[in-house]
Amino acid sequence: MIKFPISKIVLEGCDLSGKTSLYNSIHKRSGFRWNIDDRSSLSMCIYANQYDRDDYYLRKNLALELSNLNNHLVLLHPDLGVIHERYLDRGDEFQDVDSLIDLHGRFNKEFEKICMLPNVHAFTSGTLEEQTERIVKNFSEWEARTPKQIGRLAYEFAKFSPNRECTTMQFHFYDDGTFEEVDDNIEFTPGEEVYYRQIRGKLLGKMEDELQGKNHYKRKETDQSRRFVFSGEECISFIQVLVRDGLMDVHAVFRSSDTERKTATDIQLIHYLGREAFRLLRLNPDEYKVRFRFNINSAHVL
Repeated sequence: MIKFPISKIVLEGCDLSGKTSLYNSIHKRSGFRWNIDDRSSLSMCIYANQYDRDDYYLRKNLALELSNLNNHLVLLHPDLGVIHERYLDRGDEFQDVDSLIDLHGRFNKEFEKICMLPNVHAFTSGTLEEQTERIVKNFSEWEARTPKQIGRLAYEFAKFSPNRECTTMQFHFYDDGTFEEVDDNIEFTPGEEVYYRQIRGKLLGKMEDELQGKNHYKRKETDQSRRFVFSGEECISFIQVLVRDGLMDVHAVFRSSDTERKTATDIQLIHYLGREAFRLLRLNPDEYKVRFRFNINSAHVL
């Protein structure tokens, strides 16, 4: 069984947008299921602009936070009239009416830039109960995504990124060791058959050689070896299998990935290879779980 975990949820929005209430409501409704933070680099960028500070590094940090598909940003952006009513009702420790109007406008500009990203969840209206219910439902469904569906998310993120490219994409998911969702026919993907078989042969062949002592050390490796690696010059440029502390970690680096046509099947291939490596090492699913980590250095839409 697959688990696509949520690493972090960040609540964002102008002052008096309802973040604290939503923070408490999500925790109460979900039983403290997720790690939730109040504000991210997005707010730091906006406040830096408001106080005439340079935001270059904050922007880079924001891009890293958003391009991790295990992270989520919930952006509360109610109408300015709602913000004004809340200010009149209870005031604010840091803002006055003029600064709130300015902040709301700045958040609106940022909202327009990122609201289409698949891991950004924007609310412009709705009751607290409605917002909470939608978030808990969406995030529960998110954690059940399959490798193929994760590939679709990568496409959606790249599609709505500047120049239709993301150069810092990363994500991870887990398999409980049963590999129920593995597609046995993935290596026969039309147009990729030769390429996928080459990767399979090189990775598993390398592992078999190391286990048999066919290396320059003339040493038989165990399942704890650091030497179970594949590298190449094509789009899937690096794979490493590393077993530690009841976990088989499969780390894949794609130097470049066409998210519309190839990313989903490439992710499925790595999942399939993980199962084959798991079997080769004769690991027991009662004792080991599997983590698949991905870094995509150019996730793009042609």
